[in-house]
Amino acid sequence: MRKQITSLSLAIGLLVGMTQAQAALSLGNTRVIIDGQSSNSIEVINSSTSRYGVQSWVEDSAGKDPGKALVVTPSFQAIEGKQKAVLRLLSFAPLQNKELLYYLNVQEIPPKVADTGRSQLSMAVRTKIKVLIRPTALKENRKQAEEKITIAKTANGLRFANPTPYYFAVTTVAVGGKNYTKTAVGTFAPMSNVELKIPAGGASSATLSYLDDFGATRTANIAIQ
Repeated sequence: MRKQITSLSLAIGLLVGMTQAQAALSLGNTRVIIDGQSSNSIEVINSSTSRYGVQSWVEDSAGKDPGKALVVTPSFQAIEGKQKAVLRLLSFAPLQNKELLYYLNVQEIPPKVADTGRSQLSMAVRTKIKVLIRPTALKENRKQAEEKITIAKTANGLRFANPTPYYFAVTTVAVGGKNYTKTAVGTFAPMSNVELKIPAGGASSATLSYLDDFGATRTANIAIQ
């Protein structure tokens, strides 16, 4: 059934630019953070006046089922129009010295359209957000950890290094008066580095715009070495 729904979502995605339809379901947060081997929840909001079905599942960064490491419940439910429901995520992932990244998928199942004899388009939108498993010992030092990112000039651009145990969501890199959007640092993994083809010129620093734990945009000014 998931394959059928996903196929419908992909087909509909090709038509999104030609329609004015909007998603009926939305989530209460842009991400879910779970401290250690515990749980957290997120609201699913039905802004329409119709009853919608909801299919929910989790996957790892490779798009595979994480098994017992992370579980979402319920996997299927129905939400009446203008009502809310709650999804609960439970982490059983082995604790490590860095954050773990998973994804929560929430798929709309629209009500059956009455047969009027005319062709009709029924939207089925899927929402996907990050789920971070954060070891309890790392909770205290998370605030503004993005300021620990280091940037160094290379022959081809700039090398960004994340020496921390946290995932970062960098949305924009501003260097020399120009803004660059680079997906390579949009999900910047712990203890990793990435080289970006951004001309540094004579710039001595870069300003990073990033999303914090609550989805708010913040900035960090980083010296270029």
